[in-house]
Amino acid sequence: MKIFLAVILILSTVEGYSQKKGKVDPKDVTIDSLTSVTTILTTQLDSTTKSAASLSMELDSVSKDLTRFKEMYTIIKEQVVLRDFDPAEMGTIIDSLKAGRDATFSGLSASSKSMADSVALLTKENVALKEMMTILQEEEGNKEKLVAELKQLKELLDANIITQAEFDEKKTLLMAKW
Repeated sequence: MKIFLAVILILSTVEGYSQKKGKVDPKDVTIDSLTSVTTILTTQLDSTTKSAASLSMELDSVSKDLTRFKEMYTIIKEQVVLRDFDPAEMGTIIDSLKAGRDATFSGLSASSKSMADSVALLTKENVALKEMMTILQEEEGNKEKLVAELKQLKELLDANIITQAEFDEKKTLLMAKW
């Protein structure tokens, strides 16, 4: 009886070990690749959502500044200038008000000319600084794009969608582009 049970046990284990593993179904491979692409797209969507939230916060702060500037424009229009004016010419208006006051009290026109010159110089400096800020912000945005693209390539490599050679080639192209 023991021998009979031992033979049955041996035959059942041999049968289990002798079964061949089947080939991987192409549909399963497609499903796996689609799952990895979905994960990548979800990550991109999350980063886009974060960017939209930060832009919304910036828009709110700009709207607050706009409200303040509109209030200031209204006060100056109604109290000082007594007519509509171009807000871009505010520096000239302030200079003319100062010049009129200086001419009334001191009769000196040289000081008003120097003030006008200083306002013009400060305006040029402000324009240059704003351009520099814009350039720096663009460079920072470009760096963020580069990092995001490199992360995507790394995820593709980790998911075995691309090979190490393809990864190195695309990474070299990205680095050359930036």
